[in-house]
Parts: sequence; structure tokens; C-alpha cells
Amino acid sequence: MAGHAEQSSGERIIEAAGQLEAVHRELEILKSDGGIAVTTRVRQSFAVDLEELWQCCVREDRLARWFAPVTGDLRLGGRFSVQDNATGTVERCAPPGGGQAGEMQLSWEFGRDVSQVVVRCEAAEPYRGESASHDSEAEGSSRLTVEHRGLIPWDFWSTYGPGAGGVGWDLALLGLAHHLRTGSTVPAEQTLWVTTAGAEEFIAGSSAAWGRASEAAGTPAEAAAAAAGRTTRFYTTPDSEE
Repeated sequence: MAGHAEQSSGERIIEAAGQLEAVHRELEILKSDGGIAVTTRVRQSFAVDLEELWQCCVREDRLARWFAPVTGDLRLGGRFSVQDNATGTVERCAPPGGGQAGEMQLSWEFGRDVSQVVVRCEAAEPYRGESASHDSEAEGSSRLTVEHRGLIPWDFWSTYGPGAGGVGWDLALLGLAHHLRTGSTVPAEQTLWVTTAGAEEFIAGSSAAWGRASEAAGTPAEAAAAAAGRTTRFYTTPDSEE
């Protein structure tokens, strides 16, 4: 995480308490020729109306405040580029209306790897998280679901499991929650918060949560826990090599 400091904003305090518990995580794992076909799904409710949540996901100026700078055309058929991340094409874009959810489907191209991301915004009651006793986002009135489908090479999957990508989605949802709560204009990963012990604790918690999701999807417990540990070290230890 230390490598982010040079280009980070001065913000060091991001309220992450309860955030990991506010997210529902699901995995679908299927062995396939050349790798593991994985569908990763995250879901969280927010205390904003549906239109506000949708705008956060489809407008470049809003995405830059919680996710990353995005350039290009986010309309149907348009090409886009996420700074220091993926490029892709908008394959489907249907805004919410008439009681229907809003949904955007994107190709997600990173080097030679091509996967698919589906973003869905709907009016809904909040998800109360992994712990039934945790009162997460109790006043939420809209829900975001992000589904990422792709083929992962077996050696990469056996090393990191779902956490390599899953931690990134958890950090993105933390950024969105922080933006909606405080009006912040910089994604969490671009703040000095990433250099703090709180960030390392959040990443370790996210890795562990994805380890549990992997086990629930059929991965042996020992393998899931080991992959979660390697994911934590990858994100928190400079120049980490497994």
C-alpha cells in the first residue's frame, strides 16, 4: 500500500467500521478448459435514492470521486478507459425507470484478459451483512450489485483465490460509501488512508471475507484460508512475491 502515497490526497481518516459487514459477497466457481470460470458478485445498500446511485455509476465526474477517473463514452456501444486499470465497451445500458432497475453491462479488458462486468442499481431494502446482529445501512433505499465474470488461470486462482479481484471491489464500495456519506471527491485508494494501519486491517478483513465466500462456493477450507492470507500480503507488503 505504501506505493500509493506519492500520488495520494491528504485525507487519512476514512470511516470503515461496519463497511465489510455491509457487503454481501457471492461466488460461482466452475472448472473450465484453461482455467476457472468465476462469477464474483458484491451487493450493498445505500441511504440514497435510486437515481442518485445510478448517476454515481454512469457519470464520469461522479466515478472519479469514488472509483477512478474514467474517460471515453459511457453510452451504449461506447469505448471507455479506467485510469491504471481496464478498458472496455458498453454492451448494454438501461437506466432505471418505471419501477425497473438500471443496468449496465461492460466488457472489461485488462491486457489480454477479457471479462465482463454487470452493474445493477435498484430500489431495495438494505442487506444487513454477514452478521445478523450488525445494523448496516439500516436506512438504505437503493442497492448496488456488481457482478464480474471471467476465466482465471488455475495457477493464479490457486494462489490468490477470489480475493485478488474481490479486495479491489471491496475498496471500491468503501469509496462509494465514503463519498455518499461525506461528499468526498477522491477515491479511497488515492488517499493517504491507504498508508495507515486501518487500511491494512480493512484489506485483511476483506481477504478473510472472500476466503469464507470461496469456502462456501466449494473450495476446501484450508486452501481458501491460505489464498486469503496470500492476498492480504500481496496488497499490504511492498514487492510481495509468493
